[in-house]
Amino acid sequence: MKITKLCEYKGDTWLIELDGAQKIYVNGETLAKFGIEQNAEITSAELSALTGADILRKAKKRALYLLGERMMCKKELLAKLTRTYGEQTAAEAVNYICELGYINDEEYAPKLADYLIKRKHLGVRRVRLEMLRRGLERELVENTLDGISDDELDEELLALIKKKYSQKIQNQDDRRRTIAALARRGYDFGAIKRCIETAAENIDDSGDFDDVF
Repeated sequence: MKITKLCEYKGDTWLIELDGAQKIYVNGETLAKFGIEQNAEITSAELSALTGADILRKAKKRALYLLGERMMCKKELLAKLTRTYGEQTAAEAVNYICELGYINDEEYAPKLADYLIKRKHLGVRRVRLEMLRRGLERELVENTLDGISDDELDEELLALIKKKYSQKIQNQDDRRRTIAALARRGYDFGAIKRCIETAAENIDDSGDFDDVF
């Protein structure tokens, strides 16, 4: 195949026209690396390598953009890139990102757990599911959660109850709805009971608190 036309297209993108018909668009940086020139001959293998390199460049750039929006683990980034660039290119891009040190699951796991517990106000059950959903290994998730004490978890739950549910624990019906809402957030009933008892120093005598559980 002969490169019949080679010119700038838009921004850093260049147009390569082959045999006066087939058009390919690649980044100028990729073009320079391959030493492409007008009127030169290019084989199918060379063309495949050129376009593959440009796709990998785009995948790396996309990976950096995604990590700029928020932290994520290796598997999550790989899944996002695979949808657009294919498994092999995505894997190469993720390995590149790992080599740069921008991804470290062992550092990411405790930060994610802290965010889910303190910012999203989720209990351990929901936190575990979310961490696994994002692609962290189960052993890493369990080790991370095992490092968080019950006192820390109760402190966050108690703060949530005082902030959002303080007016909803003084009668049995409201208390039931509060318990259900907290359970949906992933808190276990033992922790819910402890923290509601602490928050509600003067429970209405209209019903036995234990009857709610």
